[in-house]
Amino acid sequence: MSTFYIVRHGQSIANSQKIMQGAMIDTPLTTTGQAQDYKTAAKLSQHNFTQVFASPLLRAAQTAQIIVPKATITYDWRLREFDYGLWDGQKTTQLWREYAQFFDENHNLLPGSQEYSHGETHSQAKARLLSFFDETTQKLPQDAQVLLVSHGYTIKLIVDIILGIDNLTALDEPTNAGITRIEWTSQSHTLKYFNR
Repeated sequence: MSTFYIVRHGQSIANSQKIMQGAMIDTPLTTTGQAQDYKTAAKLSQHNFTQVFASPLLRAAQTAQIIVPKATITYDWRLREFDYGLWDGQKTTQLWREYAQFFDENHNLLPGSQEYSHGETHSQAKARLLSFFDETTQKLPQDAQVLLVSHGYTIKLIVDIILGIDNLTALDEPTNAGITRIEWTSQSHTLKYFNR
């Protein structure tokens, strides 16, 4: 069984400016984001991680480097953020107003937006994430403790894979630098906690 501690990156510049930030937008952490990551590093300091994986996008890479500065980090494109297509880089308030039919009252993205944004579908994103977990867990030693640094919507998709709810509006995105823990075997996938 492999245990994954999945961390959302700290606040980025795009987060602070309320810009839709998917796979194509690559802004660095703010000073607030760095402080969030140092707090998460302290929470995880007792863990001796077998391996560390991160999205190659700058905000996730910087977060991983803060949490485990001496570790070797493997960057994997499958852990990148959801691709919002043409909506990447736009102000979220404008998108909520212009495409209100694709957001609920908590501003969670609803299905079908890809027809307008020309971005990734949920099934495409989940396929790459399943590929990552299936491939990675086959190579990890038994009882591996893994740090994985990724992105808010991507983490929602991972949790959806595990719970099979197929309803991403049932979950808010984890907070910046929030920790989600899962256990993964070839037979079972278990959510232990979300966004601590």
